[in-house]
Amino acid sequence: MATTNTRIQAAVLSLALMVPTGTAFARTRHHHRHHYSQTRGAVIGAVAGAAIDHKKPLKGALIGGALGSAVQALRNHKQ
Repeated sequence: MATTNTRIQAAVLSLALMVPTGTAFARTRHHHRHHYSQTRGAVIGAVAGAAIDHKKPLKGALIGGALGSAVQALRNHKQ
C-alpha cells in the first residue's frame, strides 16, 4: 500500500498532467506584450515544491504554487 507521501506526490503530479496545454497557455498579444500564465506558474511551482520538500510535499506544493503564481504576476506587471 502506498504511503501518504507517495499518494500526495501522485495527486500533485496528476493535477499537473490534467492542466490543459497548448492554446490555454499561448501568448496573448496586446501591443506586443508577452503574457506569462499565472496558472502555469502555480502548477509548475507546486510540482517543484512537492518534489523539493519530499518530507512534507503538501506544504512544499502550497509554497511552490504560491511562489510560482507570484513570480508570473510580477513578470506580467513589470512589462
